[in-house]
Amino acid sequence: MKHILIPTDFSKNSWNAIVYILQYYKTQVCKFYLLHTHPLKPSTIENIPTFTLKSIIEQSSIQLQDFKEQILKNYSNKLHSFETLNEFLSLPKAIKSCLKKYPIHKIIMGTKQTCKHKPNLFGTTTKYIMDTITNSPIFIIPDNYNHQPIKEVLFPTDLNRFYSENEINLIKQITIEHSATLRVLNIKGNKSLNKIQKYNLSVLKQGFNSIETHYHSINNYNKKETIINECIEKLSIDLLIMVNYKHNIVKRIIHEPVIKKIGIKPHIPFLIIPEIIKINTNPKTPIHHENTTHNNTMV
Repeated sequence: MKHILIPTDFSKNSWNAIVYILQYYKTQVCKFYLLHTHPLKPSTIENIPTFTLKSIIEQSSIQLQDFKEQILKNYSNKLHSFETLNEFLSLPKAIKSCLKKYPIHKIIMGTKQTCKHKPNLFGTTTKYIMDTITNSPIFIIPDNYNHQPIKEVLFPTDLNRFYSENEINLIKQITIEHSATLRVLNIKGNKSLNKIQKYNLSVLKQGFNSIETHYHSINNYNKKETIINECIEKLSIDLLIMVNYKHNIVKRIIHEPVIKKIGIKPHIPFLIIPEIIKINTNPKTPIHHENTTHNNTMV
């Protein structure tokens, strides 16, 4: 069973993320945790009358229950169950608390599209969650994104870092679940791969040898964000996966100055895998996708 944590503020944005993920997991047994938070400081709570606190809890509990019933009415699925969580904590603290209490596999975050006057890739809350939560994958769903089958998965890497078995297995598991094609994108400088990069590439090839994988190599290291964006468009990518580690491109992508400069927009789902993570993955043996293909240019 998958355990999925979905923070919600009852907005259209969070509803969109829920709709997407319910369809994403429609054939899998899942328990969804609907989390609503009240970011009140302990000192503030102490000064609020008991009857007022009780009223706040009751009102949000009603909203959570109504939200749950709306889901069950519109997206009923015998494979899915739901639990509502009401916390008097900031969202990051509430998420960390949930990760300790429940066997969460992924956190689902909705994010608003950029606009002309405020070119932010992600909302402030989403960015802060990505920066502070380091022990669970975070699945970011763009606002107004309609669910569609995942056929093409993009995994960018500079090959400077060794990828663990857990990280490789998670990427492989997702690709297998959707019978998708994995595209590993290496954005490099003008030099040939060094010994470390060659070794890391061999590890990826070994790890992904049971699924259909294409390897792309682009010489334009200083414009990594632009290359990723162009690759998403040219290869009709349905899901972007990246590992979030120190000095990684993820850090550059999620912060505003880069977005103003290159104009990346969160128009497809984006899965961020934290650097150090232990995930219970047991990918089924794929029925097809046996050959690995190495492409040196985007096609």
